[in-house]
Amino acid sequence: MSQRLARRPRPRPVAMCLSACLSCLVLLLGGASVSAQEFRGSIEGRVVDESKASVPGVSVVATNLATGVITSGVTNEEGLFLLPLLPPGRYKVAFELQGFKRVDRENVEVRVDDRVAIDTTLSLGRMEEVITVQADTPLLESTSGSAGQVIDEKRIELMPLSDGNPFTMTRLTAGVVPFGDLRYFRPFDNNATAEFSAAGGTTANAYTLDGAPNQAHRQGNADSRMAFTPPASAVQEFKVQTVTFDAQQGRSSGATVNVAMKSGTNTYKGESYFYYRGEELSKTEFFTRRNNNVEPTLDYNRYGFAGGGPVQLGKLYNGRNRTFFFTAVEWLKDKFPNSSTQTVPTEKQRNGDFSELLSQNIRIYDPNTAFVNAAGQVERLPFANNIIPADRISPIAREILKYYPMPNRPGDAQGRNNYFANVTRNDDFATMNFRVDHQVSANHKVFGRYSHNNRRETSGHWLEEINGVRPTGFFNWRVNDTLGLDYVWTMSPRPC
Repeated sequence: MSQRLARRPRPRPVAMCLSACLSCLVLLLGGASVSAQEFRGSIEGRVVDESKASVPGVSVVATNLATGVITSGVTNEEGLFLLPLLPPGRYKVAFELQGFKRVDRENVEVRVDDRVAIDTTLSLGRMEEVITVQADTPLLESTSGSAGQVIDEKRIELMPLSDGNPFTMTRLTAGVVPFGDLRYFRPFDNNATAEFSAAGGTTANAYTLDGAPNQAHRQGNADSRMAFTPPASAVQEFKVQTVTFDAQQGRSSGATVNVAMKSGTNTYKGESYFYYRGEELSKTEFFTRRNNNVEPTLDYNRYGFAGGGPVQLGKLYNGRNRTFFFTAVEWLKDKFPNSSTQTVPTEKQRNGDFSELLSQNIRIYDPNTAFVNAAGQVERLPFANNIIPADRISPIAREILKYYPMPNRPGDAQGRNNYFANVTRNDDFATMNFRVDHQVSANHKVFGRYSHNNRRETSGHWLEEINGVRPTGFFNWRVNDTLGLDYVWTMSPRPC
C-alpha cells in the first residue's frame, strides 16, 4: 500500500508567522542565539459538502478533553483549516456552519509534533442536528517525511525504568542502538542517557524540553549530553525522531528527543512513591567475598511526589478550563559498594627496606650521590641492599605514612595491588519541575516552567580522614536550572 506524504500545501497560521517574526526580532535586538523545536502538534484538513465542493467559513473548534481549553479556526476559501500549537492530548473537534448539520469528531489524539489530518464532509440540515464521529489515530503519519516513535504516558507509567529515568525507553525505538552500562543510566548520568545512535547516525543527538534546547556540549567532542532529566512523573510523553527532514531539527547530525512536560488538568491528580533497596536484600559482591571483607553499606532510596490541577483560590478565583498548575519533586539517595585495588607500602618499606624488590631487578638510588660519568651522563649509586638508612627518611614522610593502611592481600611479584579498598560511593540527587498554564483568551495562551536538579557525588575515598578532610577521592557537583516561557497569540483564525 502506498500513500502520499503530502496531500496538499499546509496552510500557515498567523500565530506561527508571528512566532517566527518575534524570534528574528529577539535575534536582532538581543544578539543572543535563539533556537527552538515545536513539541506541540496540530490538526489540519479540508471541509467539503456532499458534492465534494470546498466549504469556506466553517467554524472549527478543538476542545482539550482534559483541560477544557479551546482552540478555534475558520476554513478559508479552499475549505482548508489549521489548528496549530496544540499540547499533546485528546481533543473533541467540532465543525459548524449555518445550513449544515454539526459534525463532532471525538477523541482525536494529538501527540508530540504530530500533524493530524482530518477531512470532513458536511451534510445539509439544521445546525442543531449533530453527527458524532469516533476518530482513530492514524497509523501512518501522512503529512511529514520524518520517522520516529512516540513514548506515551501509559508506557512511562507502566514500564520498569532504570532508577526512574524516563529516557531509558529510548531503547524501545526502532533503529536505536544504545551504548554504555545500564547500571549508570540514572537521572543524573547525563552522558549515559545521551549515548545512543539512531538510524546508523552519530551520537550527536539533540534534546529538547517543551521545545527548548536541553543539552550541554562537551568541549572538543561532537557528541552532546542531556542537561536536565525530569522526573518520570513530570513527562507527558516524548518522541524519538530518528530521521528528521524538518528545518527546525537541523541543529544535530543525530536523532532528536522531543519532550513534552505535563500540565495540570480540570481534575486534581497526584501521586507519591518510595523505592528502597538495602544490603539485606542484596548479595555480597564477588571481589569483596574473595578478599574476606565485609560488604560496605548498600542503601538506595528514591522517593517523590507529583500532582496538579486547576488553580482555585476559594471564592476569589476559579481556574477551571483556564489556569492550571503541575509540580513534580524527586529525591534519590544512593550508597553502594565501589571497591578498588590500591598499592600501599609494606611494614618493611615504611622503614626504608626495599630489599625484597631486588629479585625483580628494582633498585633504589641515593639522590645525594649524583655525578657525571665519562659519557657526560648523570649517574647515582644505589643504596646498599636496597635499604634507605633510617636517618635519611623525612619526618614528614613518616607522618604521612601513618595514614596509609597496611596491605590486606599478597599483591603481585613487585608488591603492587596489595590492598583491597572496600569503600562506598555516595550520590545525593534532587530534582523538581513546576509549571503553570493559563489561557488569557481564545487567542492568547501562555505557560511558564521552572526546572532544577542538583547532584552531589563522593567516591574513591579509600584513605582515612585527616583532620576531617579526605586526602583521596573526588567530589562532583552537577546543577541544572532551566526556565521556559511560552506565549501564543493567534491574530486570525484563518490560515494565511
